[in-house]
Amino acid sequence: MCATLLGACGGTVEVRQAFPPPLVARLPLRVAVHYPPSLTAYVHREKGAAQQGWSVSVGTANVRMFDAVFTALFSEVIRIGSLDDARTLVPAPDAIIQPALAAYELSPPALSATEQFAVWLRFDIDVLATDGARLFSWPVTGYGQAGTGGMSDEQAVERATVLALRDAAATIAVEFANQFQVRRVLLDETARDAQ
Repeated sequence: MCATLLGACGGTVEVRQAFPPPLVARLPLRVAVHYPPSLTAYVHREKGAAQQGWSVSVGTANVRMFDAVFTALFSEVIRIGSLDDARTLVPAPDAIIQPALAAYELSPPALSATEQFAVWLRFDIDVLATDGARLFSWPVTGYGQAGTGGMSDEQAVERATVLALRDAAATIAVEFANQFQVRRVLLDETARDAQ
């Protein structure tokens, strides 16, 4: 009956999943990471057709995912409370990274006429110089889906969210070093590329 009400059923989900570190080659970079409150306390809320809706707390999972990826990817990671804190670090970091969750979309089974919950999300990852100047901003998306068979709707939403976060994590782990500004500015590969 829930599925026939166009997603009217809802629930409250707190994504608590731990994320294993990816197996990637570590980059010789010392980075400062700033997690703004909009990332750490992110809650997605939406109303269904009958004024019941979803509340999905993703903030803690965001931090766990980024911590796992960044610790595996960089030779040193320093968490900072504000962008200004990076200026006090000695030696100075090679870069400051500030991720933001720019979009989270939840599609219940009724919208897709399937038994799957789907989650799509987009992070905007700002990579800054130590003076705060933006080197580049990188949009990273993730997608996940989970069926309702054998799980409650809340469990399916959590599973789909975790899969979307893992998808984004894999993209970051594999593609970060391939970004033009990372190679040219942070890894100083200009001379090598010219050969």
